[in-house]
Amino acid sequence: MTNSNSNGMVESAQQDLPSMPKLQDILPSFRLDGHVTIVTGGSGGLAHTLTQALLAQGSDVALLDLSVERLEYTQRELQEFARANNLNKVTISAWPCDIGDAAIVEEVVRAIPLKHNGIVPDKLIHTAGYCQNIPAMDYDARQAEAVVRVNLMGSLYICQSMSRQLLQKSQRRKSVSSDSSEAGEAVPQFPHASYVLIGSMSGCIVNNPQPQVAYNMSKAGVIHMARSLACEWARYGIRVNSISPGYIATALTKKVISGSPEGAALQQEWTSRVPMGRMADPREFVGAMLYLLSSSASSYTTGENLVVDGGYTCW
Repeated sequence: MTNSNSNGMVESAQQDLPSMPKLQDILPSFRLDGHVTIVTGGSGGLAHTLTQALLAQGSDVALLDLSVERLEYTQRELQEFARANNLNKVTISAWPCDIGDAAIVEEVVRAIPLKHNGIVPDKLIHTAGYCQNIPAMDYDARQAEAVVRVNLMGSLYICQSMSRQLLQKSQRRKSVSSDSSEAGEAVPQFPHASYVLIGSMSGCIVNNPQPQVAYNMSKAGVIHMARSLACEWARYGIRVNSISPGYIATALTKKVISGSPEGAALQQEWTSRVPMGRMADPREFVGAMLYLLSSSASSYTTGENLVVDGGYTCW
C-alpha cells in the first residue's frame, strides 16, 4: 500500500501483510485420533513397528493377515504395548484374510466398522506380500501367478473395498466455488482418506544377485497402480501413495541371513550396494508413513512413490 502527499508524490510504501497465522495452520499434525487404519500383513515385522506408531498417534487399528495364530499373538502384544506406554485407549481388531481373494477382502472390510463403533476405515497401510527367489526359466506358472495375485491384485482388492465402503457411507459434498481457477475449488468428499501401499525398490530396479522376476514385476505394478488410483480417485479426496523400501532388517530377515554362510554372503552383497552401507531398521519407515497418512502434512501429495532405500537406487 502506498501513501501520497497533496502534490501526488509518494511518501512511503507499506507492504500489505496477511493476518497472523496460528501455529496449527502452519505446522502439520500427525495425530490420527478418531480414524481406523487397516494394516494388511499385520503380523509381519515391518507392519508390527508401523502399527505401534499408529497406536501412539491415536488411531484404531484393524489387522489383516492370513495366519490366525500370528494375528492373535500380534494383537495381544500390541495391546500390551499400548498399556505399557499409557497410550490413549484405542481398539485393535484382528481379521484373518486372504488378501488375494477379492470376495474375502470385501467381506472383511465391510465387517470392520462393527468392531470400531461404526467408523469406516479411511486410512490404509498395505504391507501384505511375499517374495520367491526362482530363476525365470524355472518359474512354475502357478507359483508366479500366486505372487502376482497376492502382491498386485491384493493391493487393488483392498483399495477397491475401502473406497466402495466410503462412497456408500457418505454423500457427495458440493464445491465451495464455481470458479475452476481457484486453488480451493472443491471440498473433497473424503479429505482425510489416505492409502499407503508398500511397494519396493524392486519395482524400480532389478535386484542382484537373487532372481525374483515375479516379485519385481508385481511391485512395479503396485507403484503404477497407486498412481492410477490416485488420479482416478482424486475427485473424492482419496489420496493413494506408495513407499518403496530397500532391504529391511526385520526379525525374519535377520534369521535368514544369519542362518547360513550363504545368507551372510547375501547380506554382504546387499549392503555393499547401499551407499549408507547397511540395511534399514523398520523404525526408519515410520516418518514416511505418518507423512503420507497425515491430511495436513501431505494434503497435496498423491500418486507419489517415496523410495526409502539408503541410496541403493542412486547407483
